[in-house]
Amino acid sequence: MERYIKDNIIKPQNRIIVIKDNLQYINPSEEMILEDGWVKYEIKYTDEELINRAKNKKIQEILDYDASSDVNCFYMSDVEIWLDKETRTGLKLRFEAETNVGIIETSLWYNNIKFTLPTESAVRMLYLLEIYASQCYDNTQLHIKTVSELTNIDDIEKYNYKTGYPDKLKF
Repeated sequence: MERYIKDNIIKPQNRIIVIKDNLQYINPSEEMILEDGWVKYEIKYTDEELINRAKNKKIQEILDYDASSDVNCFYMSDVEIWLDKETRTGLKLRFEAETNVGIIETSLWYNNIKFTLPTESAVRMLYLLEIYASQCYDNTQLHIKTVSELTNIDDIEKYNYKTGYPDKLKF
């Protein structure tokens, strides 16, 4: 989208309204825009700004990947599941409490699906999930650190952040 500047105001082409011969043109042609005194405006970034923009874009891609089911996922009887930290913490308290009072079987509900499992296995599953989540977090942070230290736009754009994550757990 082309941008234009007039009287220190910068607007994209689709936001410029030109008044000519007492008529208002909401979608003026480029010729009309230029005749009205607007000048094409190009943003010029320094090399450092371009590198920082590339880093920010790549880091956002890393964070999006980290938040996706490509990372945040495990399988319970072939059903893809994810439990956020708050849910894991609550379930851990529940399963440990059940174990401590002698309850030997518990339930895990996910999207209206009930999974029944021994309470001791449920506690162990949550510990393994916490380790998995921590390893994923560490790997994501390593990717962010690595990208932050890159100084070449091509290297930043080509950087593969999908490596190093642990295998998804299957219960």
